[in-house]
Amino acid sequence: MSPEHTWKLTIRYDGARYKGWQRLGADAGGDTVQGKVEGVISSLCGTDTLVTGSGRTDAGVHALAQTAHFRCERVLTADGILGHANRYLPDDIAVIDAEPADDRFHARYRVVEKHYLYRIDTDPWPEPFERKYSWHIPEELNWAAMRRAADMLAGEHDFRSFTSMKSKKKSSVRTIRTVDIIEPKEDSIALIRLAADGFLHNMARIIVGTLVEVGKGVRRPDSLPALLEAGSRAEAGARAPAKGLFLEAALY
Repeated sequence: MSPEHTWKLTIRYDGARYKGWQRLGADAGGDTVQGKVEGVISSLCGTDTLVTGSGRTDAGVHALAQTAHFRCERVLTADGILGHANRYLPDDIAVIDAEPADDRFHARYRVVEKHYLYRIDTDPWPEPFERKYSWHIPEELNWAAMRRAADMLAGEHDFRSFTSMKSKKKSSVRTIRTVDIIEPKEDSIALIRLAADGFLHNMARIIVGTLVEVGKGVRRPDSLPALLEAGSRAEAGARAPAKGLFLEAALY
């Protein structure tokens, strides 16, 4: 048997019509980004090939740079991978980089930090070209209050209040490096950037939804420590819509 070669991919996708990154079963491949990518890479390798991403993204969530890896016995080139992948992938998925990786590289288990970006359209009227890529909130938001609340999330905490994860056995402790809130300018788009050592299921969206409630005056900024302490999903805000969330980077 020939030795396998490991390749690292960077993938960009519009998640609007997919059930997320992760293939959910043999019959779900066509409805997930992973399923689409695996189909194309398998045809390149000449055998069923697993393409492992840095982590799940929910249905409807986008990626500016999802990292993935695969192993293949065939001798490939970066140009060959990029050419084949982007020729046969649908228009809403693109492989933007391919590079050989150490055989010990693993796109999921070697991640040390992930970055997410959330976009909010603050225009009084919905912008048609933003409708698939942002959450439209025409109400005035208190950005200073949102920043004060965001500062209280930084550091290592138990984020069980900020996840839809059902399992009580899995750790819900994560470390948030930064939560940056960038107010809208001429284009009316506000940005919330989150960086952490990892994110729980729905964690980024629930954090954004909770911060927006602070911005609307529904909850106080200083209520966040008690919310973390509660460890109850029912205490946090609603999930922000998936369409405004982008996986921005996975760092190794």
